[in-house]
Amino acid sequence: MNGNISTMQTSPSLSRPIMAILAAPSIVLSAFTLPLAVYLPSYYSGYLGLDLAAVGTAFMVVRLLDIGVDPVLGFLMDRTRTPIGRYRPWLLLGGPLIMLSIGMLFMADRGVGIAHLVIWLLFAYGGWSILGLAQLSLAANVTSDYHERSRMFGWWQVAFMIGMLFALLLPKLVSLMGMNSAADGMSAMAWFVIAVTPIAVLPAVIFVRERKRVDQQHSAGWRAYAALMRIGLVRRVLAIEAMLGLAAGGTATLMLFFFTNVKGLQLADAGILLIGNAIAGLVVTPLWAYLAKRVGKHRSLAISACYFALAHSLLYIAPGGNVWVLAGVMMLGGAVYGATSMLPRSMLADVGDHIMLETGRDQTGLLYALLTGIWKIGQALAVGLMFWALDKVGFNPSPGVANPPGAIVGLELLFLGFPALLSLLAVPVILRYSLTSERHREIRSALDARQAAAAE
Repeated sequence: MNGNISTMQTSPSLSRPIMAILAAPSIVLSAFTLPLAVYLPSYYSGYLGLDLAAVGTAFMVVRLLDIGVDPVLGFLMDRTRTPIGRYRPWLLLGGPLIMLSIGMLFMADRGVGIAHLVIWLLFAYGGWSILGLAQLSLAANVTSDYHERSRMFGWWQVAFMIGMLFALLLPKLVSLMGMNSAADGMSAMAWFVIAVTPIAVLPAVIFVRERKRVDQQHSAGWRAYAALMRIGLVRRVLAIEAMLGLAAGGTATLMLFFFTNVKGLQLADAGILLIGNAIAGLVVTPLWAYLAKRVGKHRSLAISACYFALAHSLLYIAPGGNVWVLAGVMMLGGAVYGATSMLPRSMLADVGDHIMLETGRDQTGLLYALLTGIWKIGQALAVGLMFWALDKVGFNPSPGVANPPGAIVGLELLFLGFPALLSLLAVPVILRYSLTSERHREIRSALDARQAAAAE
């Protein structure tokens, strides 16, 4: 083990190399997630010729099954004891699973059946859950400082957006090289993830040393989750994640319909809008971390929710037909992406310290499993609720179909009004969060004293 690096990570302020190492798996997660959600369904139903309804059902069923994976993983992670720690062995499992599953999914040949899609989707989402949960838990483990966690999760969010940018740019780059088939673009995205995964994951396993915990007590089975859900701070953070996640999911679900049917853009322009969104989030994320240090994480998150409601609503008056103007307005809303993703996770790490002080148990894995499960439920609900509502207002998603004015108004209300309203409704929930930096400092002092006494 490199002595310099291990010294850096135990200091009050984590070094930039350690921050980068902890954040690097997010490049894999985002470069894997975006193509899986945006490109893969149309690839299997179009290029590979599988039945459209069957493909949609496969994704829905696998996603619902995947929700139950996270609590089990969190339960197992919190009970893992190995020579290299509690969470790093799971990084070594999640990375190869992602590499294998993306190869099997993205480089499939014509003639594969729906069973192939279902099986490898299960492995893909399982690998994503393992790698993502292990990364979050390890990041929460290596520092106990309130503000340092905001800084660390800011790095994590920046890395996630870097991976997103690569995923968005690869199909266009491959096309410019003369490889224009759908299979070429899918293969390029798969090989990128396969190549970058060991580079992004192994440094965290080699160089990041987990802090030892003094707790050895554990609740058993699902009772542990029930106990966590009885804690007010846990319920509050999960409620915040559900509301903000559902708002973001609704935006993502209807984005293509809104910009093609309301603003008159071509489908190919969507990549430019998404890239602008990602760049804005990448640039502004450090500012949210700075604001969290100045005014507190929950106040910074409340400000970001209010800002998003205003910025997203500006799309209503933005002129149609000009992709660059619309991309600029989208960037205004995308500026909050880092805050709404980073801050709830950082807040939950602090809640984990509160629980550790009260119960003597480290339940970081369980907490992040709950948070990830809530996020997945929100994404599933966003698709279901939005598509159900669109059907009720008479919207026809088929390309080239002229929808009636009532359907267009309904689409505008759902895309613009629903996310903005949810964000505003989340603000009073956020402001009632009571674990301030001052209270967390007291908690850490008590935990450090307990750990010092146990070491004597």
